[in-house]
Amino acid sequence: MNAPSNPAVAPLDRAAYQRAARVLARLSRVRDAFDPSQPAMAGAQLDRPFDRRRYAYLCLALAVLGRAGLQIALSELAERVAGEADRIDGLELSLDRQPDRAGFVDAAGWLEARGAVRLADGSARRWVDDPSAGEALYDIDRDVLRALYRPSPVLQHIDTARALLHRPQGVSRDTLRRESAQRVRRTLVERPVAYYADLAAGDRGMLRNPGPAAEVAELTGLVVERRSEGVALLDVSGMFSDRRFPGSGTRAQVALLLANRIADRVLDPDAPELTVLAPDPDRGETWVRALDGAMPRADLIAQFTGDVDPTDPADLAVVAISEDDAVDSPDGAATAGCPLLEDGWLRSTLAELIDSYSTALSAAQLADPERLLDSALALLAELDMIVRVPGGVLARPLLARYRNAVVSVRPATEPAGLFDMGG
Repeated sequence: MNAPSNPAVAPLDRAAYQRAARVLARLSRVRDAFDPSQPAMAGAQLDRPFDRRRYAYLCLALAVLGRAGLQIALSELAERVAGEADRIDGLELSLDRQPDRAGFVDAAGWLEARGAVRLADGSARRWVDDPSAGEALYDIDRDVLRALYRPSPVLQHIDTARALLHRPQGVSRDTLRRESAQRVRRTLVERPVAYYADLAAGDRGMLRNPGPAAEVAELTGLVVERRSEGVALLDVSGMFSDRRFPGSGTRAQVALLLANRIADRVLDPDAPELTVLAPDPDRGETWVRALDGAMPRADLIAQFTGDVDPTDPADLAVVAISEDDAVDSPDGAATAGCPLLEDGWLRSTLAELIDSYSTALSAAQLADPERLLDSALALLAELDMIVRVPGGVLARPLLARYRNAVVSVRPATEPAGLFDMGG
């Protein structure tokens, strides 16, 4: 008698296999502009942006790991990064100094969070505290390493950071329109709001076209909100965004209160008129110049440089279609300025908020209002609600959404006793 076949081990036919198979895709982000809004973050709560030293350790660690085998000890990685750091003027990784070790481990943690390395044994934090007593062993994922950083030119062959960016290859009208639409969709997804004033002329026209925003909304489930100053995609579900505002925590609540006060001051018809300034339209170029100024020159191979002339305006501009090619529309919103709120007004406003909400603040926050103000303003700047300038901040239109915000503070009370029956 033939035994019945076991359906658990019977071979799948082609159609069944295709239904059961999992299809995975890896998307590689192509940078076409410098964007300071998405810094690498450190700390247990990912609330501390990397400084220049941590970025340098991260880049050197990537270079060292690219030449390593399948595994590497944290101490070995640190020693090799320290050797590379010694070749760069002004950069040092001293393994005898705890702050240097902590900065290096922040860079290693960034790589671990993205799967470039995986902790196989040990503890990086113990190594930071005492290298003689602690150690960590990492597995290296070379595929992830290549996806994290794969420059098209050799670094010693470039003399400006601009050469690291993707440069459009096609020049046809269809190609330019497609690239413009891609930049607009990326802006809608990655920025809290897409301001017309922040985009090139052709991209402004593309943003006014309903197509790109509608496509992103259909893909993500977000809600499109159009205003005269720009377009925002609202995450009403709370499932898409990596940061919510308003949010919990003292920093977010103080930022919300401050945004409310700034919006009230801007819209107050009885208050003295505020100075109106236009945000720097060349902020991207400012970042390029800063990066170029910090670029090591010792190993530069001069005969291979010069593909991009940093003094040629034609090489500086991102190729874009004209606004007329995208959609005909007025350009007034793109040139509007922003009201200036001076530092003195900001400090006095925060002092009023501290008086009103002191019960919700810790002793450390009450003792250092300057730090609290700087933290709240940094959050508002990250969310494109303000632009920080010397002497104050420029209020951007998104602030007006929170002009009627109300914050309820629960008064501090004595904790209930163990035998408190609530009666």
